[in-house]
Amino acid sequence: MDERKIRALKGQSKETDMDELRVLIAYSSVHGSTAEIARAVALTLCRTGFDVDVVPVAEVLDVSDYDSVVLGSAVYGGKWRKDALEFLERFAPVLSHRDIWLFQSGPLGRSAQYIVRALPANVALMAEYLHVKNCATFGGRLDGSVGGPVARFLARAGFAGDYRDFGEIRVWAEQMARETAMNVVVGRTNHSASGRTEVVTRK
Repeated sequence: MDERKIRALKGQSKETDMDELRVLIAYSSVHGSTAEIARAVALTLCRTGFDVDVVPVAEVLDVSDYDSVVLGSAVYGGKWRKDALEFLERFAPVLSHRDIWLFQSGPLGRSAQYIVRALPANVALMAEYLHVKNCATFGGRLDGSVGGPVARFLARAGFAGDYRDFGEIRVWAEQMARETAMNVVVGRTNHSASGRTEVVTRK
């Protein structure tokens, strides 16, 4: 999850031409857990050959230069972070013409990686409008020494720990890479056959 490793991978020559495709991974993180998931996804995509930028949502000014966008948010009290939702709303006109993938992180406990949590209603509406490809829920991390009263209460109740499964995160990112590459191949085939580029999406 090292930023230097991501930059190094971006600078390497690729055996494929997937680096022609630019992917933005935007995230909203409080204590760094969601940010680390975003960087893990980026590492997998970089190794596959994509050109990836990892940026906090508050620092994203434009998404029009990207072919695909990944958005991740921490979940607190069953709600997404406000700036993550504002990101979807602000860039909706452009995102509606891009491949969009979402992830959320937050479940705690030994079964965290098995929890399939529905999107909050307001996020689900935006996801439907944007024809989001996929949304994943990943376990969270709780450090009892960081955070407010709720975090300390949960830590005392035995929920402190790191419940993220980076193997699962890598598999999800690999799925994203395969589907994106497949769309590129189909799009190029259609372009060769018809003389024009067709945008191919999977819903």
